[in-house]
Amino acid sequence: MKKFLILLMAFVAMCPSLRADEGMWLLSLMKQQHLADSLKRAGIKLKPEQVYSETGPSLRECVGIFGGGCTGEVVSADGLVLTNHHCGFQYVHDMSSMGNDIMKDGYFAHSRSEELRTPENLTFTFVLAVEDVTAEVEKQARQQGADAYDCQTGGFLAPIADSLLTVSRFKDMKGMRARLIPYFGGNQFYIFYEQTYGDVRLVANPPYNIGQFGGNSDNWMWPRHNADFAMFRIYADKDGQPAAYSPDNVPLHRDKYLPISLKGYKEGDFTMIMGFPGSTERYLTAAQVAYQMQNMNGPIAMAGNPLLALYKEVMDMSDENRLMLEDDYFSLANMIKNYSGAIESVEKTHLVDEKRAEEARFRDYCRRTGQEAEYAGVIDSIAAFCEATGDMIYNNMLYFITARQISSGAAYGWCSEWKAAIADNAMTKADSIAAQAVAALATAQRQPTYAARFDFDRRQAHLLIPIMAKNLKGANKPAYCNLTGKQLNAYIDSMYTHSILTDSLRLAKALQTHQREVVANDPLLRFHMDNRQFRMEVASHMDEQVIRKATENVRKYTRGLCDMYNNTKAPDANFTLRMTYGHVTDLIPRDGVRYDWRTVLDGMFEKESKTNSDYFINERLRTLYKTGNYGRYARKDGKLQTCFLSNNDITGGNSGSPVMNAKGELIGLAFDGNSESLCSDLKFNAALQRCINVDIRFVLFIIDTYGGASYVLDELDLR
Repeated sequence: MKKFLILLMAFVAMCPSLRADEGMWLLSLMKQQHLADSLKRAGIKLKPEQVYSETGPSLRECVGIFGGGCTGEVVSADGLVLTNHHCGFQYVHDMSSMGNDIMKDGYFAHSRSEELRTPENLTFTFVLAVEDVTAEVEKQARQQGADAYDCQTGGFLAPIADSLLTVSRFKDMKGMRARLIPYFGGNQFYIFYEQTYGDVRLVANPPYNIGQFGGNSDNWMWPRHNADFAMFRIYADKDGQPAAYSPDNVPLHRDKYLPISLKGYKEGDFTMIMGFPGSTERYLTAAQVAYQMQNMNGPIAMAGNPLLALYKEVMDMSDENRLMLEDDYFSLANMIKNYSGAIESVEKTHLVDEKRAEEARFRDYCRRTGQEAEYAGVIDSIAAFCEATGDMIYNNMLYFITARQISSGAAYGWCSEWKAAIADNAMTKADSIAAQAVAALATAQRQPTYAARFDFDRRQAHLLIPIMAKNLKGANKPAYCNLTGKQLNAYIDSMYTHSILTDSLRLAKALQTHQREVVANDPLLRFHMDNRQFRMEVASHMDEQVIRKATENVRKYTRGLCDMYNNTKAPDANFTLRMTYGHVTDLIPRDGVRYDWRTVLDGMFEKESKTNSDYFINERLRTLYKTGNYGRYARKDGKLQTCFLSNNDITGGNSGSPVMNAKGELIGLAFDGNSESLCSDLKFNAALQRCINVDIRFVLFIIDTYGGASYVLDELDLR
């Protein structure tokens, strides 16, 4: 299974005008790719060394990785950080409970003593240096006999990174890590030296119906009116070094932080975004694009939308259900709408045809430059690989969005580990697992969500298992997928009715008293074991040598495209520090339709609904809106601007990124893209791609006027 997942990642990943240059640029390559000249022509007022430097003050010091997959920026000398509301979502959700639902009601500290401790897995990471280590990686590859496939795996790269860190100038610093990342399909390699802080505290988080106004209905859509932000603070030990949470820690001091502009901006103004874009795949062949849409996105779109409807129905029943499900719903909704929209976007922009045209240009380039022998058969071999593995990928993705969603939580994990220990006659280990499970189950017995989660899983099973059974390709499938109609529904009901996993008391007793047969024959546990066996059989059909050949062909084709474009294209995104620039602009997605580049608070109330919870209005905000007094955060016409569009080249991972003007001043936070450009991860479309940003004045209005967290304003450099 691990080989399958590695294959999937490696194979898939590979005068101012109002035009955005395609590219999420690696800043350490500014000189090589003449980025400084392009930025100057676009309108930037900063010198190159003010944008990126490893030896002097620069924007690099202000931007970091927030949590595990977002961007945040430092906006004060004492470590205040802004990011998106949806980036802090899972952490704030984990801090919420009935009676203290800060996700629903919001939270605003009124002094540093009220800044809240967050879950331990919330961290903030700064990039200290980036180095090209291609020569070292190639040297190690020769010594170890590693091919293109091996060279892009963590097992090969991580030891090299660790070794380089031990001899670097950062070796004695706390919180250090080194990430060694492939670029351009494995043709180049860069190491990122990064420092991580583990004490990050919550300062301000708007209520759900402000931070996520519009919900999934508005996701990937414009116009928008939600204040998608959250504020945190980084704490460190007395020496300013990373440290685990302690009441003795102090706010992290930063000499360099982002100033904030309250002056606004106009259409055509320069915008720059720095952050950590997650993944793009712009060097794919036509066959690879079609392969993704049919076999990866297709199953997600087919089963995903009915699944989201079920989530929404159950969540709207009660606050208990909402707290139980909203974190999962939030992640699923974003992915499903993205995958579904990408299919439509690829079709409407005729992207597969564009990729075929690019292949034709590449073949012509090879003929003109005498490289036909070097690249002979590369494109056809990639297409053959796609054809041979399509059904396997389709089945795996279908399983993921159907049966895999029925998790049974920790109960499945306990039973699987306990069963394995019993089989090995490791009774001490089995008793230890049972003791842990019983302790957790004793807590679960006092919480209604244990039983409620299984009730929801039963509803998921009735919805999703028939979809999986009907649409799996080939003869290899779990036995239950051969059932249909009433038989399948009866199987699902019987599974949940007779399983001890759904009853915390029965499960605890079975584990404590070594009821081997009861656990081994539990119908819900067997359901999960059958699924595990199915996935192993799916992966077993993949020949490792075929994988290695495909990886080499992808690497070679990517290298060839780089040569054809004279190395002027940016590398694909891979969650490393990048910069993209563009301008504030409107959107004309199709004939007869034009969207303005900005929105105001009035639009939130124009969208209000009494029946769709995505558009419920926050009542305190309604009161403030009726006064119409927005103070220094208002525009000259008295309106409160909420969001705006720019044509920066962004993707997932850029969430929370600072949107800066030509002087490097913060004017907003990037938080979404538009549905018309959902295939932009595969090819940038200057006419359609837009970045949706929340205006910094709206952010500060919510922090200050709505939330009363005005003490933080004294720390900000407001201009």
